[in-house]
Formats: sequence, C-alpha cells, structure tokens
Amino acid sequence: MSDALFQSVSRAFPNLQFFSEESLVHHTYMKSGGCAEVFVSVKNSNDLEKLSMWCIKQNVPLTILGGASNVLVPDEGLRGLVIKNVSTTIQVRHDKEFSVIIADSGVPTNLLVRRAINEELEGLEYFLGVPGSVGGAVYNNSHYMNQLIGEHVTEVEIVEKKTGKKKSVVHSQIHFAYDYSLFHETHDVILRVHFTLKKGKKDELERRAKEATVKRATTQPLGIPSSGCMFKNGIFADGSIAHAGKLIDLAGLKGFRIGDAVVSDKHANFILNLGGATTHEILAVAKHVQDVVQQKYGVELDREVFLLKD
Repeated sequence: MSDALFQSVSRAFPNLQFFSEESLVHHTYMKSGGCAEVFVSVKNSNDLEKLSMWCIKQNVPLTILGGASNVLVPDEGLRGLVIKNVSTTIQVRHDKEFSVIIADSGVPTNLLVRRAINEELEGLEYFLGVPGSVGGAVYNNSHYMNQLIGEHVTEVEIVEKKTGKKKSVVHSQIHFAYDYSLFHETHDVILRVHFTLKKGKKDELERRAKEATVKRATTQPLGIPSSGCMFKNGIFADGSIAHAGKLIDLAGLKGFRIGDAVVSDKHANFILNLGGATTHEILAVAKHVQDVVQQKYGVELDREVFLLKD
C-alpha cells in the first residue's frame, strides 16, 4: 500500500512534502520504534484539518504526532499516514475580567505557557517545563501536582473521527479527569484549543513557573530519552492513592534493565532509553514493574504512556 498511498496523498496535496518509510525514532521523546508508512509535517492547523478529513474520507489509517513526549511507537511501525503537527499559531483575546488564548494543537506547551505569562494571565504557569504540545496536553489532561490543564480549557476545535467533519466541543462535553479526556474514546483530531484565563501578576507567575521547573529538574531524569512518567498512580485496597514512583522504588526496581531500557535511578516512574532500546524492551520493563508491584502491594499500575496503533 505504501507506494499507492504515497502517490495518492501527494497528488491530493501537492503543496506538502511526503516521505515513505520515515523512521519515527527521530520524532519521539523515547527514540524507539519503527517507521511511518507515509509521513508529513504540517505547519498550520488548516493543513492538519484538510489532511485529517481526507484520511477519514479515504479510510486511511491516521496518526497525529505533536511533541510525541507521552507515546511509544511499535517496532513494526505505523501503517497509513503519520502527521507531525508543528503548527505554532497563538491568538490572544483580552476582556475586562478574563482573556482567551487560542492555540494551535501543535504549539509546544512551553511556548503556550510563556505566552500566557508574558500576557500576565494566570493558570498555566505550573506547566512550564512540561514536554510535548498543546494537543497532547489536552488529550491526556496533563497534570502537575494538583493542577490539571483541562480546568482552563473552555472549547476545543476538532475534526470528528466518526464523521470527518469539523466541529467545536465545550468543556462540559470533554469529561476531563485525571490523565483522561473524552478524546481517549473518540480519537478526534484536535485542531485548536481555547483557554480562558484571568489576569495575574507577572512576577508571581514567574515565581510559580520557576518553582515548577526547578522541582522537575531536581526530581526527574531530564536529558535522557524517556516518555515521562510511565504509570498513573494506583489505588490501595482501602481507597487511598498509591503513588507509582514510590511503590516502584520500594519494590527495589530502580535500575532494572532489559537491553537498553532501564528504570531510572533518579525517578522510579521513568523508564529510560540508554541508546538503542526497542519499544518491545521498554514494554517488557514496564510489564515486569507492573507484575512486581501487583505481587508485592496488590496495586495495579496502568500505563500513562500510550502505545500508538494504526
């Protein structure tokens, strides 16, 4: 199918440059996995919208990558079209009490947060230093401590996966929860996100942002390929929160290694790629961690990191 798909999509979108069998190792934080059957980068949400609609209409498997900080690519690669979304448009609309930031889904989360701080708008400052893009952050309702990014989302513009049509959904329809949004079920393509924020004081926003980035730098293994926290927090039998990193540490699993995939010595909820880890090895380490924690503490740890599929 590769040649036929390449020719078909190239004819439909002659203004874009497509690649066959593009390695996705260079397009993800974890630096593992296989190739995209056909790959393209888009620099604006209009191209993302049109390509998504075309794929849905043509029944072509579609995968969207933003920052790709919270995903794993199978070693077998991905069929169909893989779109690398690098759109970066941000608009700001000021009102007396609240302001709205409209960000393309490909905007790096850091760029969005920095823009909000510069506009003296509060609510997003704790997310400075969070890797990935706006689309991924909203898809998974990114969190920092007790802060959830979905709390500030009022509207999301999407291409609906089941119809291929563009529409908007509002906060109440998205059902945000811990590491969850309705997009986990619908797999709609996120085009733009509207954040409603209130005025703040820039020096206080800068202080909070610095506090968050320093905490990450001192507690997380930054600079080594990973996908961030591998597991969500679990629940003990009594209903209390079971912090994944703490349980993995207590289980003596820091440093557990298969091939080049290893549990971090700095933060036990991180699995690192030391250079040549395959996705299979990373998942094998994750499975071992889950089994040991379940056996020792009776806690089931669910993966926070997504394994991409066709």
